[in-house]
Amino acid sequence: MAEQRIRLTKENIEHWPGFSKLLKDGKVKFDSQGRLRYIHGAPVGDLVLVRVNKDGTAKYKETANEWFDPESGKAREFIWP
Repeated sequence: MAEQRIRLTKENIEHWPGFSKLLKDGKVKFDSQGRLRYIHGAPVGDLVLVRVNKDGTAKYKETANEWFDPESGKAREFIWP
């Protein structure tokens, strides 16, 4: 299975109910460049297809290659673009 990545955008977030709820609850927001970020500034990772279930539904996991600790200096010094 080839790796499939999806980046969440304003146009496709409605297909991801968990992230839509985080957006409504104010736990994530879009920056001025359209990138979805957690409140401490770390970008929400791309969603990577990890498997296709027997019923045909896809299972995705968030990547963490750009994540940083909300208590870190990087988080405290983050300036929203």
